[in-house]
Amino acid sequence: MRIKEVLTFVVLLFFWLFLSANVIVAQDYGLKGGMTVSTINGQGNSSLKPGLQLGVYKNFGATEKLFVQMEALFTQKGSWNWDNQNQKNINLYYFDFALMFGILIDEKFTINLGIQPSVFLGGNYKFSEDGQEQNLSLLGEVSAMDYATLFGLEYDINDDFTIGGRFNYSFVPLQSYDNIFAENEELPYSMVFQLYGKVKMEKVLNMIKREE
Repeated sequence: MRIKEVLTFVVLLFFWLFLSANVIVAQDYGLKGGMTVSTINGQGNSSLKPGLQLGVYKNFGATEKLFVQMEALFTQKGSWNWDNQNQKNINLYYFDFALMFGILIDEKFTINLGIQPSVFLGGNYKFSEDGQEQNLSLLGEVSAMDYATLFGLEYDINDDFTIGGRFNYSFVPLQSYDNIFAENEELPYSMVFQLYGKVKMEKVLNMIKREE
């Protein structure tokens, strides 16, 4: 089976699980949003890029000590060197599918461990060459798929709102050793730290009704 067929199957299965009336019984699903801070190997220690993340989540068996959580997210990633005279800014946009185990360590705190396949949507590489700014599209230039491990911690403020932090480390490089990003031919792996909040969909719908 080709990778496109596998990806199509995963996407359809994912959204079927999200939307199936037989699955969404506990009403433990909703919206997730926050900010990211990311970097890429070979860009220097201070090459941190801020970004946004938006999406939805669904918990399965969240009343248990060990449960499953799934997310569908739009995420900005990359790396900035913050030097307008010598730009090396990498902007990447992904559609992420996070699949993880949630481990409830007490009534408020949960540890998340899992894996995150991602589909590359687009991006660009802004760099300086002979004193001129260059802008290179990265479609077809970097890996179409990314896979990352994730580790995080969440805190339930109340029954409707949750805040969390998470670290993702990719194990698929953007390009090979002979890449356009790192002068020392270091493999360019992506690293992302997330700070986010989650709100249950039931709460969102109630807030909308109050505004009407």
